Amino acid sequence: MRVKCKKKNIGFTLIEIMISLVLGLIVIGGAISIYIATVGSSSNTLKSARLNYDLESTMSIMMNDIKRAGYWGGANDGIATPNPFTNADAAAGAVTNINILNNGTCILYGYDANSSGFLDDFTLAGASRELYGFKLEDNSIKMRSNGTVTNDCDDGAWENFIDENQLSITNLQFSFEPIDALANGNSRCWNQTQKVSDDVTPLICTTSAVNGDYLIQNRMVNIKMTGVVKNDANVVKNLSGTVEIRNNRICTRSAANNCP
Repeated sequence: MRVKCKKKNIGFTLIEIMISLVLGLIVIGGAISIYIATVGSSSNTLKSARLNYDLESTMSIMMNDIKRAGYWGGANDGIATPNPFTNADAAAGAVTNINILNNGTCILYGYDANSSGFLDDFTLAGASRELYGFKLEDNSIKMRSNGTVTNDCDDGAWENFIDENQLSITNLQFSFEPIDALANGNSRCWNQTQKVSDDVTPLICTTSAVNGDYLIQNRMVNIKMTGVVKNDANVVKNLSGTVEIRNNRICTRSAANNCP
């Protein structure tokens, strides 16, 4: 007698298929999330690198130009013809100092850019002069290519020198490092009149300096800057630097000037 065997069905049930689909979607979703995170991280890294490069380049340009303030091609060893860019006793209209204006967001100065030994066009009223500077305006840094006065940040020709489409400057501050006599003796101001002899270090400038004393000041400018990527405010960088002006300020102490 033959026994007829019933064939067994081979395959997956609906529940098993649904579970497999769910597990597959979870795996795919995880892979996509990792990919998106990796791409986002790479994008942020690139943005941060670009921001670092742009800000450091901007800082370098400003520091290199500011340190030239007061250069004069007609300089000599004597004091009969003091440098007009650094002489606090110069006649009205000459460049007498480095000016930091607009609550520290603007710095103005001058130097003999072409080493001519005289102040280009300084004899002509209202003429463009060898006056330069930097300022913060509309979340950008402007550079002055020439000017007519030393105390107006709206005066002269100003140009952008950063990529405004990529970079936004949210803060720019210029300030002077104190140049009075410091407690540790490391003063940046020297009294040449009161020094004993040429081979002896001159006395530091103090409140005891009297009118008529011949003083020489070193000047330091501190710069602080904050920038963000234009289309991603989360990518931010703060940068600071200090530049020493190579050309000392020379002045004679009097009640009429701000010579220390």
